[in-house]
Amino acid sequence: MKLKYVLIIAACHILSLGPALAADPIRIGVTTILSGPNADRGQSEQYGIELALQKINEAGGVLDRPVEAFYANNAADPATGIAGVKRLLEDVHVSVLIGALATPVTRAVMPIANAAKVPLVIDISAGQEFFDAAGPSGYDYVFKTSPSDGDVAKGMMQWLRTENVQSVAILADDNDFNRANATAMAQAAAAAGIKVLANEVVAKGTTDLAPTLETLRSRSPDRLITLLSTSSGAFFHAYEQSGGKIPLAGRIDFPAALATLSPQFIASGAFDKTAGISVFTPSSSGAQLQEFVRAYREKYGLMPTQRSAFAFEAIQLVADAINRAGSDEPSAIQRTLKASSMNSFLGGNFKMDEHNHAHTSMQIIGIRSGKAVALDNVGG
Repeated sequence: MKLKYVLIIAACHILSLGPALAADPIRIGVTTILSGPNADRGQSEQYGIELALQKINEAGGVLDRPVEAFYANNAADPATGIAGVKRLLEDVHVSVLIGALATPVTRAVMPIANAAKVPLVIDISAGQEFFDAAGPSGYDYVFKTSPSDGDVAKGMMQWLRTENVQSVAILADDNDFNRANATAMAQAAAAAGIKVLANEVVAKGTTDLAPTLETLRSRSPDRLITLLSTSSGAFFHAYEQSGGKIPLAGRIDFPAALATLSPQFIASGAFDKTAGISVFTPSSSGAQLQEFVRAYREKYGLMPTQRSAFAFEAIQLVADAINRAGSDEPSAIQRTLKASSMNSFLGGNFKMDEHNHAHTSMQIIGIRSGKAVALDNVGG
């Protein structure tokens, strides 16, 4: 998105706020994916941001000023992301940055924001590397508000221990995200005293997972941890054909499961012991979460994604920090972000640890009567 276009859009938003909030806006920079094959992901992040800003500005803004987002499309490309962030910092003079959704872009823009001493709030990218880099490791202006791969793995394994699980096998698709999650799951299993009997990767282009599933079943694990994306449909087809002998856990693609598995198989109870971990489930209870879901559906006609939820709360957290600081100076925002304690509608709160990372709750999800339901909360 061209900077001129960004400024025009932002100006239109300011004018629409009316005389009650006619002051110079508090400027939040957002780097996300707004073009290319993953543009829908960036759009869901943008939708969450705009819904949060609508609510904040309808309530009078922050410090009696409107809060506006200025977007830089990074197109999931590090070079484009760096150029966009530099424009937001040098031309728009944003007080805080949010992004960058794409892990390689987040990795690339971290040093830019840190050197400029402008807080970067990583609202979506899950990589454990961002947790490790922030705070005492040198990136003191970098904050992470969504669960990391390590948080997810730790929550899953701790819950499995409560179910007396002694051993697992791990199956992951061959991509950066799922391989990173497989590594985190293996490390968390070891820390929880759970044996990892196998850690297999699904080769790209594999369509028949029956042989792989049979090999893993021969190891007799108590649970099979699946971390799948493109091969989810093929896996669930093979899983039903095998009779579902090994209960599943991990980051389960429940929509793919319900679209692939037969109603008869689900009704048989063969899928009842499946327990996935999710960082956001629209059907979860909680008045604030359900109000978010209602408002999002009313505004956009869609169910919110976890990206929408993370972005919505990240904006609220930044607004809270600016309000407590009494200033939109980046250094003041950095100090108050470090001292955040805002509650999350996911459970827990945004209290930062020494790595500038907040640990909110996650949900253990299962299938009951053909629908995904929250079974328990972990983490937080």
